[in-house]
Amino acid sequence: MSEHKDKSTTPSRKERKLLTAKEEKKKNRGSGKKPAAPKRSAKPAAGASDSASAGSRPAQAPGDRPAASGAQRRLSAAAGGARGARGSSAGGSRPAGPRSAKPADAGERLTPAERYEKRQSERVAGAPVTGSTSGKPYAGDKGRGPTSGQPYAGGKVKAARTAAARSQVQASADTGAQGLPKPARPHSAAAAPGKKPYAGAGGAAARPAASPADAEQVKLGDVIVVTIKRIGINGEGVGYFRRKAVFIDGAITNEVVKAEVLETHEKFLKAKLVEVEKRSPDRVEPPCPVFGICGGCQIQHISYEGQLRAKLEIVREAFSRYANLSDLKIKPTLGMDQPWDYRNKAQLQVERRDVKGSKSEIVAGLYEIGSHEIVDISGCPIQHPQVNRAIDRVKSVLGELNIPLSKGDSRGGRSDIKDSGTRKGVRTIVVRSGFQSGEIQVTLVTETADLPRHEELIERLRLELPEMSGLSINVNPLKTPLIFGERTISLWGSEAMSDSLGDLNFTLSPRAFFQLNPEQTIKLYETVRAAAALTGKETVVDAYCGTGTIGLWLAPYAAEVRGIEIIPEAVADATRNAEQNGRDNATFFEGEAEELLPRWAKDGLRPDVIVADPPRTGLDRKFLETILRAKPKKFVYVSCNPSTLAKDCKVLLDGGYEIQSVQPVDMFPQTSQVEAVTVLVQKETAK
Repeated sequence: MSEHKDKSTTPSRKERKLLTAKEEKKKNRGSGKKPAAPKRSAKPAAGASDSASAGSRPAQAPGDRPAASGAQRRLSAAAGGARGARGSSAGGSRPAGPRSAKPADAGERLTPAERYEKRQSERVAGAPVTGSTSGKPYAGDKGRGPTSGQPYAGGKVKAARTAAARSQVQASADTGAQGLPKPARPHSAAAAPGKKPYAGAGGAAARPAASPADAEQVKLGDVIVVTIKRIGINGEGVGYFRRKAVFIDGAITNEVVKAEVLETHEKFLKAKLVEVEKRSPDRVEPPCPVFGICGGCQIQHISYEGQLRAKLEIVREAFSRYANLSDLKIKPTLGMDQPWDYRNKAQLQVERRDVKGSKSEIVAGLYEIGSHEIVDISGCPIQHPQVNRAIDRVKSVLGELNIPLSKGDSRGGRSDIKDSGTRKGVRTIVVRSGFQSGEIQVTLVTETADLPRHEELIERLRLELPEMSGLSINVNPLKTPLIFGERTISLWGSEAMSDSLGDLNFTLSPRAFFQLNPEQTIKLYETVRAAAALTGKETVVDAYCGTGTIGLWLAPYAAEVRGIEIIPEAVADATRNAEQNGRDNATFFEGEAEELLPRWAKDGLRPDVIVADPPRTGLDRKFLETILRAKPKKFVYVSCNPSTLAKDCKVLLDGGYEIQSVQPVDMFPQTSQVEAVTVLVQKETAK
């Protein structure tokens, strides 16, 4: 009996260990020290896994949720991290840590993948409920979205959490054998115009997956709801998903759309338009059958009035982003009365293709977006009809004479004709039309100067195109995105064609630059003349002068005009054009403006006005520094790229200039491109 009493009152060795462990825990809890890890038992406790043993769990801060067991973590992983999508709650709880058998305080021993997972888990743990980047839950009114402008998709926080969890579980269920999500299914019924975006928590099976609660969690294939805020510089709709920019081709300002995520980047997403929930009144049916494929036009789906507004906003956004001028006054965009059939020049790639029922046909067009497949653009609605007709005639003659092409000919000629030749052939057809003169200039870009049957080619084209004033070959053997090579050979007729703008007559060689939209060019040049405000006493420098069109336009209103151009052929054209039009006060020089302007300054020349019309890459840094040294009273910047325009203007603004006016001009309707004439003056001379 005494033996039994001793056994009941005296703790066993095992019990003493348990009591010691409990006392140690109490002491550590009071002192803040980490408790000593007990030895791992041979069998884990019920519901626990080896990877979730006491010795592998990270220490929990006061108020944090205890680490999940292995089974719980597996359930959490199957749910696709729905808990992480909830973000921080009022109680300060956070999702379970990364799946790792290593302690959290031994980060240096974690693999790169585990460290990344840990960082992502910590980032999600601090995510706000509604996507605010402030780190605090959004405190706005009922159902109103965050300041990004994205409509809140739940109405209530609880509904949003439920929808996110359900969609993540459904996404996990739809995962294939390789762990890749199946493509999102579009809505079963088309959305009616003006319909509000889906805001409910239920119906997940019949609708695309709900938007993740945080932009950092977006995956390829996710379908998100986006409100379009503006049109981007490439014609895409730009919206925001939880303050991360989203670019969606085909979407229009003020539309609410569903879009499938195609690319995820640190600062932006790219997505494909799936459904228009709220339709813009500016949306129209594009008349071109290959719109969205050939890449030549980007905004045919927007009414012309909407296009003009969008281009104004493109310019405004560029100045706001790159020059910190959010309140800059910009004039309304100058548009066309008839925004079709305006292009006076076409440069089309050619290819010979096999066709059922016949041996082959020649296709001329542009490369499809993102590929090297040529899209036939016969009858293009923005090309002048005379240009379209000339392209068709040239294609027909090339086919009839079996002229070898660079693309589509296995031996440089027809594979079914033995003597078709092994040499490379025509790669591009270039046709320019004189709107005033009525002349047609044809240039064939080839890989060699030896073009077979060229005598027959001349004869046939003269019959098919009686208005053709000259036929030339330009040799470009290099694999390059540039159309023209350095060598041009005249096969027949005049080496240059004639055309006119206003009272100016121009002679244009095949490689000479000339504005593609004559009607809008006159508006552009008149805008430049008004901006320069010449009195007849000024010295004007026309940098990047090309064939001298702007300088010659300004010459009657200035004392002297000097043009600068790096291409010798263009300088020769400009000099000839000055003589032809009696502009004796206009002289053109070959070279770079950043070299010639300082040289002229040493000789005592101080230009009153400098005009520059550079390529899309903008002004060279040396040229900008030259402007700041020369300090003309007025600098007129003609730009076809709002982004580089704003960046260059920022340099000049920091150097003592200020913007007097900005006038957008729509030189290329149906495309996202916009020209802008910006006037900068020295601050002390500004009114």
